[in-house]
Amino acid sequence: MARINVYSYAETEYDETTLQGWFNDDSSTLYKEATRWDGNNHVSVNPVGRHGHQALYRTKGGRWVLNTWSQWQGSEDRYEFIDDSVAKDWLLRNDEDDAVEQHFGELEEESGPNLGGRPSIGPKVEVRIPKDILARVDAFKGTRDRADALRDLIAAGLDALAAAEK
Repeated sequence: MARINVYSYAETEYDETTLQGWFNDDSSTLYKEATRWDGNNHVSVNPVGRHGHQALYRTKGGRWVLNTWSQWQGSEDRYEFIDDSVAKDWLLRNDEDDAVEQHFGELEEESGPNLGGRPSIGPKVEVRIPKDILARVDAFKGTRDRADALRDLIAAGLDALAAAEK
């Protein structure tokens, strides 16, 4: 197919779209949606309505592009850049566990709401940390878990920076 333009879409159909970039689908990895039989048709597992569909691309440059389209006559394909967390959710919903492990690491044995376990402390933030720094964090943490040690180190670093600015 060659180059596909990627846009940001406005809230209403009357607002303008903005070109965000493009990618070549020939050099990208395509992940097709999963479907479920509803008794009459194979329907997308994605929240796009009865006649909507989605596919996900991983571009050669490492970006995620979500393609959404409908079977309705006159509707146009949409291509939007999405972030890693949305892509991971899409891959999990569409039974692409191998792709999740390839791009995001090993899947947990179990996931779900925290029912009576450790309470949520705040929003989840994902960050990549070089191995040498992670080894220093692990050496620092003692009996605490890594997440607690990272929170303590971030708070101590911010306190030290604030004190230095005074």
